[in-house]
Amino acid sequence: MELLERIWEIVSDTFVVVGQAVDRGITSLFGSANARYLRRLQPKVQAINDLEPRYQRMTDAELREQTAKFRKRLEAGETLDDLLVEAFAVCREASRRVLGMRHFDVQLMGGMVLHAGAIAEMVTGEGKTLVATLPAYLNALEGKGVHVVTVNDYLARRDMEWMGPLYMFLGLTVGAIQHDMGARERQQAYSCDITYGTNNEFGFDYRRDNMRLAAKGDNRYPPEYQQVQGRLHYAIIDEVDNILIDEARTPLIISGPAHDDISRYKRADQIARQLIRDVHFVVNEKDHTCHLTEEGIRKAEELAGVESFYTAGNLEWPHLIDNALKAHHLYKRDVHYVIENNQVIIVDEFTGRLMYGRQWSDGLHQAVEAKEGVPIKEETQTLATITIQNFFRLYDKICGMTGTAMTEANEFWKIYKLEVVAIPTNKPLRRINHPDVIYRTAREKYKAIVDEIERMHKWDTVWYSRYEYEVGRIVEEDDERVVFVTREGDRKVIPRSQIHNIEKKGRPILVGTVSVEKSEMLSEMLDRRGIPHQVLNAKHHAREAEIIAQAGRKGAVTIATNMAGRGTDIILGGNPEAKAWSILQHKYRSRLDVPRDEWDALVKEIEEKEQMKAEGREVAALGGLHVIGTERHEARRIDNQLRGRAGRQGDPGSSRFYLSLEDDLMRIFAGDWVKNILTRLGMEEGQAIESPMVTRRIEAAQKKVEERNFEIRKSLLEFDQVMDEQRKRVYGYRQSILEGADCRSLIRDMIRQEIDKNLDRFLDKSYGAETFAQWISKQLSVEFRARDFRGMDFPTAEAYARDHAERMAESQIFDLIEENLPEEAERTDWNWEALTKAVNTRWRLDLKDRELRKIPREDLSEYLIEKAQQSIRTIDLSEGAKYLDPDFGLKSAINWVRSKFGIELTVEELRDLEPSAIKDLVFEKALKAYQQKEIEFPVRAAFSHYTGRDATGRRVYDREGIIRWAKGRLGVELTEEDLRTKTGQDIWNLLVEASEKDYLKAEALRTEGEALLASLYEGLGDDPRVKCDRNHPKLGEFCRWVAEHLGLEMTPESVARMERRDLQWKFRDAFNDRYSPEMRQMERFLLLHTLDSAWKEHLLVMDHLRSSVSLRGYAQVDPKVEYKREGMRQFELMWESVGRRVTDLVFRMEQMDERFVGSMWKETAAERPEASPAVTASVATLGSQQQEAIENSQAGSKAKPIRKSGPEIGRNDPCPCGSGKKYKHCCMRNRRPA
Repeated sequence: MELLERIWEIVSDTFVVVGQAVDRGITSLFGSANARYLRRLQPKVQAINDLEPRYQRMTDAELREQTAKFRKRLEAGETLDDLLVEAFAVCREASRRVLGMRHFDVQLMGGMVLHAGAIAEMVTGEGKTLVATLPAYLNALEGKGVHVVTVNDYLARRDMEWMGPLYMFLGLTVGAIQHDMGARERQQAYSCDITYGTNNEFGFDYRRDNMRLAAKGDNRYPPEYQQVQGRLHYAIIDEVDNILIDEARTPLIISGPAHDDISRYKRADQIARQLIRDVHFVVNEKDHTCHLTEEGIRKAEELAGVESFYTAGNLEWPHLIDNALKAHHLYKRDVHYVIENNQVIIVDEFTGRLMYGRQWSDGLHQAVEAKEGVPIKEETQTLATITIQNFFRLYDKICGMTGTAMTEANEFWKIYKLEVVAIPTNKPLRRINHPDVIYRTAREKYKAIVDEIERMHKWDTVWYSRYEYEVGRIVEEDDERVVFVTREGDRKVIPRSQIHNIEKKGRPILVGTVSVEKSEMLSEMLDRRGIPHQVLNAKHHAREAEIIAQAGRKGAVTIATNMAGRGTDIILGGNPEAKAWSILQHKYRSRLDVPRDEWDALVKEIEEKEQMKAEGREVAALGGLHVIGTERHEARRIDNQLRGRAGRQGDPGSSRFYLSLEDDLMRIFAGDWVKNILTRLGMEEGQAIESPMVTRRIEAAQKKVEERNFEIRKSLLEFDQVMDEQRKRVYGYRQSILEGADCRSLIRDMIRQEIDKNLDRFLDKSYGAETFAQWISKQLSVEFRARDFRGMDFPTAEAYARDHAERMAESQIFDLIEENLPEEAERTDWNWEALTKAVNTRWRLDLKDRELRKIPREDLSEYLIEKAQQSIRTIDLSEGAKYLDPDFGLKSAINWVRSKFGIELTVEELRDLEPSAIKDLVFEKALKAYQQKEIEFPVRAAFSHYTGRDATGRRVYDREGIIRWAKGRLGVELTEEDLRTKTGQDIWNLLVEASEKDYLKAEALRTEGEALLASLYEGLGDDPRVKCDRNHPKLGEFCRWVAEHLGLEMTPESVARMERRDLQWKFRDAFNDRYSPEMRQMERFLLLHTLDSAWKEHLLVMDHLRSSVSLRGYAQVDPKVEYKREGMRQFELMWESVGRRVTDLVFRMEQMDERFVGSMWKETAAERPEASPAVTASVATLGSQQQEAIENSQAGSKAKPIRKSGPEIGRNDPCPCGSGKKYKHCCMRNRRPA
């Protein structure tokens, strides 16, 4: 079979080669699609070049004015495409003046590709950072925000500081997001025209924003409660393959505490420290696992003080101890993680970067924390999550740039609809890519790598042919001969005619590994050889860019993972600017703060001292940077990225990969059988295979793995698509609330939906029969259907049900006997206990198994049937008569309406009405009841604020405060004399009457204002984004109306610039703040709190569903289909629960906790502070868990201790959040232990 598979592979590969040859032939005749695309861009490039003299003649001020002119042209109706040629020409000239860099023609092409929403594949060193300024400037003119996405904080800050002067010269603002920023700083950065940041920071800010309680710029709330990000419009993604392919499946998760006992991790750590390796546990470093042995389990049980790990209450111990063993024996400090600020920070295995905010799952992170003795975090539950893949699909337009994207072009198109365009280099590529060399074992491979590094670092090499060479030291040379001293000390004079090539020592070498561990191993081997080198690992992560930037110095040997230092150019001879910043970074906060004169002077000083340019020319003469790859990656583009480090911008360079048959990829390409064959054929230790054909075959194997990985990613995308659709619906609804949606209308819609859903059920003609069938099925332990009783009166139904149950009892008993006392089984195997329990449970009997054992099996059925039928005859079914009452549905509906809305109805009132008329009547009465709640709520809030208890516990009223509030809020003139003799109820009645008058007046004003606003858009259709005419005759009247009645200062020009939706929301917010602040605030918080709580519970449900849905495959069903079906069902249940909970609470305001109601109290507008106490108190009440999770998810922030404030809340007291539950069943569960 294996031989047939090999033959099939050879045949298929042959057809692939033939197909590629045919493709190359067609391309040579007609040109590739990529070449045709670039030719279409050439006229625009020429047009930009033609404009260059024009802009060069302009002064700085005139050039800067172009930005304002471009924006006016956009407002006049032109598009960005119309401005592209001129905007690119302006940006190019500004770059030449400010940065001293002029965009090449190929860079202009790259900018056009990015603006078109595609991916520009540009070779490393071709200036992608500079290319991004072109589309960033053009798209920033719209004022909708441009996000430039990088792979780490350093690059985000560096690129912002590097390109920032260009943007600022042109009149734009620029900012950068860093992981340790607070909410205010993030808001400022996102408010800029162009914002730099990492994919993680942009993604996490999106997650945090969808947990915050206020929209961006809503100054009624403190800044930390406001959203920071704003619209996701246009993203330019640097290293797009890394972000959209490698990290596509990475979930960005914000978690909250799951309330577990963290002391168990410390105990497990203590136990793990006392266990002996290979005796009590086994470590498998290859599979990255640790497991207890049988002896280890017994020892661990003894140390834990439990009888057995496999009894109730102890089942978690093996898992905890396994994690503790992993922490000690597989996870190494400064390799897999570092300790920073008393926290465990994970190190990216492939790049060596610190991953702030990430933590290992399933208790492993806590095990590492226990090992290191740092504070242990509680295990968490998901509060918010999204994959990077789905986050970037939220943008209106995305584009990307990288050195290697063409190999993944198919995936980019299928998932993101992104086309890949290869941009030619500015200068011809001079890099030599040597064929791979393959060794039998990894040990031989690494020895060969170290030998190669030592040869190139310490010795000159004379090559006599492609494979024959000699190492030593060149003493003297001329055009005819070379005087050479070998490593052994022999002196030789070699004629030039015999020499194929000479390699002199001192070429810089970059060694790319697949993991930090492999880097450390190679570093140790080089140390033993005495070869000085730099290694990028967790200890030096902060110097990543600095180390990589200087990897082009003469004689430098640098070891790093393949992905490390991406975005940092390796300049031959060294990078003086990188070295200058390494000196100044401790003095200045950013490069933008460094005075230009100081910067230029330091760069010049370093250049003169180090002679980097001269050294660069010397290194180029030696052959440039040499890249050594220690292993092929399963993705070809990762290998190409490593190769791309050498040969930037026309520099010479070379690369070679060293492989072994023990490498992961080589095991796919050629298993152990190839290794064994080569050994039998006489392949000696240290001998290598080197062939271009083998290299091509390996690349074919890589392509197969890439295809497999794509299928995996696509499958996971299908799973995540379920949550993505749900997330969009929830967050879209939530965002509309934050931005000013009419919460009263939303709640009215919920009331209508609740009425329709429930009354449709109660008023259905078969409702009584269905309820009776369900009830009697439980009573008689027999399945009945509603149609069995349709049209029956109770006596008839009762008789039918008893008769049917008696007949069914016979077959049920026969089945039970056959199941528990099978004739073919031995009598000792009969299960009398199960039979007795089943009979007793089903027919409410009290039989004993010892009594049944005395009865012969053949007589047992008759005995049990008689007992069961006797029980059926004696069951009282009179309670079921009410279900078959013709008015049962109406009575149920009346009871539900009374319980839900507090509305009293009678059967006579409803009997002659159609169901639709009943629903309309109930809705009308519910709205009236809700209106009364609106009238009473301001008074209820004021009462809660102005009442207290005296020393004896008696309620007292602050009459002066009530008088002051009534005058300012309701416009009622009261005196102390009016209130002195009145009881609390009298005061309540007086204020409710005044509130009703104020409410009616406000509603009249609302109608008047809304009609005036609607008149501005008369004849413009229903488009919410339409703008009114600047010369509309009623525009001035509207501005005067809102100024008089709402205190809102607006000009006709500002109104004309606003879209209809924004103006409606601004009007509504101002009106509600002026005339009904308490009720609208309560509605808003209630909607947000209920939606957030339901969504968090739903996320937990979906986590459980995802982990268990694979078991459905055993039932011959597709798990993905089941996940989608069940996931949507659970989501609809969650969505229904939101409406049910909200409507329950708004009609039970009188049962809400007084402190919550009091937090809604508002002073008069004149006395209102910027962030009112009502807002602050309500946020603290309803948003504490979200805000805590938001703050904890931002690296650099320290968890603050929870301080007890306010009066003590008893476990059985009503919860202050107003949910109607007891405190112990609601918010008490959400409190973190102090």
